[in-house]
Amino acid sequence: MEVWSRTDCVDKTRGMEEWVKTQDGYRETPVESCAWYHGTWQYLRLLDMVATPSWYGFYNSALSEILRNKPRANVLISAAADYGMLATLHRAIEAAQGDPSIVIYDICRTPLRSCEWYADRYGLTVKTVRGDLLEDGVPEAPFDLIVTDEFLTVLKAQYKPMITQRWRELLRPGGSVVTTAMIGGATTPELRDGYARRARQLLSGRLDSFPHHNNGKAHLLVEHFDRFAGYHTRHMIDDEDQIRTLFSDFDELSYSATATPGECVTPTNSFQIVASLR
Repeated sequence: MEVWSRTDCVDKTRGMEEWVKTQDGYRETPVESCAWYHGTWQYLRLLDMVATPSWYGFYNSALSEILRNKPRANVLISAAADYGMLATLHRAIEAAQGDPSIVIYDICRTPLRSCEWYADRYGLTVKTVRGDLLEDGVPEAPFDLIVTDEFLTVLKAQYKPMITQRWRELLRPGGSVVTTAMIGGATTPELRDGYARRARQLLSGRLDSFPHHNNGKAHLLVEHFDRFAGYHTRHMIDDEDQIRTLFSDFDELSYSATATPGECVTPTNSFQIVASLR
């Protein structure tokens, strides 16, 4: 993904770089894209330091149940950091013996390439679209299932109700949204410093996991990690009331809190959410 990010991560209105662009301290080194994010993600994934669907066992049960009832479901993956959500959906498809149609939307081309890589590797048919779900038309709708991991904590507060309303618009009657959302507060400078230190510590004991960097190039990874820690910002969920408000226009809502390894705060509690229309 680092190689792809050099050409496929481009400037855009929203995205992981939006918060950084508003900070006075970063204006001497302008951030023009999300390459710092997608170019580092897979390395931190190897250290289990970024949120991935593998943190949540509920995905397989929730998704496979839906796919058993609707084996030819029309499915939207609503943004992705990499191939992780597609891989999770793939396991549920196999468990349910389903044959859904899958389209993946993301504002950046890099994670879409990661999904295409996974699909080619495992013989899946997927459609990828570089687009902003809050602004662009989605001709593939309506969907039986919309799934996404931690997208609510990527979006700033003003965008959260916009995306849940958009999901509702894109669902057909009887459709469901399956997602997760971490609970917590602001990403403080102290949390950022701690995250960078922990990444360096874990790297020192795991260099064998990075064969392209264990020959005198570990400092390049450290530079990636430090920059990621300085820029990466989660817009966390406050509490249950916020979840109920965000999904108030859905007919059915179930959620539960579970502990995850966490990113800046370890562990971190997160909501596992299924919201449906009748």
